[in-house]
Amino acid sequence: MKRYLITAFVIVFLVNSVQAQDGELLFQQCKACHTIGQGKLLGPDLLDISKTRDAAWVKNFIKSSQSMIKGGDPDAIALFEEFNKLMMIDYPLPDAEIDAIVKYIDSFSSPDTEDNVKASAVDSLAAVEKENYLARIDTDENEARGKALFEGERKFKNGGASCISCHHVNVGEGVQGGLLAKDLTQSFSQIGGLAGIKGIIEFPPYPAMKDAYTEASLTEDESVQLQVFLMRADKENSMEASSVTGFLQQGIIGMVVLLVIISLVWFRRKKRSVNFHIIQRQR
Repeated sequence: MKRYLITAFVIVFLVNSVQAQDGELLFQQCKACHTIGQGKLLGPDLLDISKTRDAAWVKNFIKSSQSMIKGGDPDAIALFEEFNKLMMIDYPLPDAEIDAIVKYIDSFSSPDTEDNVKASAVDSLAAVEKENYLARIDTDENEARGKALFEGERKFKNGGASCISCHHVNVGEGVQGGLLAKDLTQSFSQIGGLAGIKGIIEFPPYPAMKDAYTEASLTEDESVQLQVFLMRADKENSMEASSVTGFLQQGIIGMVVLLVIISLVWFRRKKRSVNFHIIQRQR
């Protein structure tokens, strides 16, 4: 009897191990938007997802978050609002594959693996979290090279299409970009900073990007240069927006002051003609 119990335990262990490995492989397509225990990106951190959502909800959300939002699910709508109303792509995966992904995510909730979270392959964005990362990459040269890559003045090493084919970024002396996909002017602040940009570049979540870059992935240097270009473009436009806002505020204040002065002058004006009293006396 003891032998059978041991055999059954081994079988269960092996099955779970295989599922976890499959889940790790399947989770690659989630990395652009999610981490496990490393904070928010385009979407929420998925650590302990099974403790906060039931299995049926998770499956339905992965398969079609858009349907749940349109159907009025309060939790789905709350996530949609929290993450800049960015709609998650529908993933009509078989239940078995979703189970494998969730099991892989759940494996990081165990105290035994807590110390391994940062070293895990799940954290494809670990370099971004190094304290000196931004200081090392934020240079004028990287910005210029990133702009040239984005606009197609420089070719990607592996032959990928230039970003400007589908996207636009509003920068000084910039070239008008395509309108087939999202304007990336404020992508840095909208999709999780450098980590979000890096994640999308390395693990494209969108079908068009997958088709374009699966066989023509960007090099690490190219990724860094685009990150810096998009980061600075976002900051530049934020400063311009602040300047415009300040100018408008000053203009409104000036207009109010002018109206007050005009009102005072108007109420203190002479309401009768200069000869009014003389004419009245003659009567």
